[in-house]
Amino acid sequence: MLVDYGPIHMAISAWTGRKPAAAAAEAGAERAVCLLEELSRHLSLAREPIGALRRRKEKYPADVLERMAAAVRRLNEDDFTPMAAVAGTFSDMVKEAVLDQGADRVIVNNGGDIALRIGRQNTPVKVGIVDDLMEGRVRHVLHIGRTLPLVGVEGIATSGFGGRSLTKGVASAVTCFAASGALADAAATAVANAAVCDHPAVLRCPAEALDALTDLKGQTVTARVGELSPDAVETALDSGLKRARALFEKQVILGAMIFVQKRLAAWPASLGQNQLDR
Repeated sequence: MLVDYGPIHMAISAWTGRKPAAAAAEAGAERAVCLLEELSRHLSLAREPIGALRRRKEKYPADVLERMAAAVRRLNEDDFTPMAAVAGTFSDMVKEAVLDQGADRVIVNNGGDIALRIGRQNTPVKVGIVDDLMEGRVRHVLHIGRTLPLVGVEGIATSGFGGRSLTKGVASAVTCFAASGALADAAATAVANAAVCDHPAVLRCPAEALDALTDLKGQTVTARVGELSPDAVETALDSGLKRARALFEKQVILGAMIFVQKRLAAWPASLGQNQLDR
């Protein structure tokens, strides 16, 4: 099933055993539309920083919003808003709706923010990895369900410069793997933001200069990334890797791949070139 509705561009694939589960996928599509309509009623709240809501001790009025916020809270970054996990949370909740209808193998791809369940057949899921969001070309493939150390992955998300959201870093692409799409989505944003370096080829500006409706108003984001020196690339990779390792140790993510101008750093280290099919 394909859901193309407002900002949602989502592909839903579902099977029961080896048989396609069309009715279950359709139920997931209907759930996606309902989630967007529910979130739209609370959009201003979704764009408020997590820290502000915590200080006011307010509760979120919608389940989808609370799920988004719960994932973002795991990052311990008070300037993040629940929107940092919106696409991954939608994928999770659509996946759950499909499973509720009897499917056991599900892949929900919400514009690259993926929630999945490999099913009783334990058939690995082949996932294309891009190393540059501006180019958008799949250059590597991971086999979820077969590739170690990615055990228990049910969420995959990619962020970085040139993606759908603004970033504070210079990473060409950051892909995070987690137990849920919401955690992967929020973590990919955090790791991409952390992949920073000082270099004349990097131009930064206020977020609202690039997007008048951004939830990052008042914050500085990356506007342009030119050719970086090898030292600058290494600095950005090291900074991103440090953040990825911290999130791994806190059990927020199960792994991360960070690309900066064709260079790769991964955590755990075994999730590197030897785990990738070109």
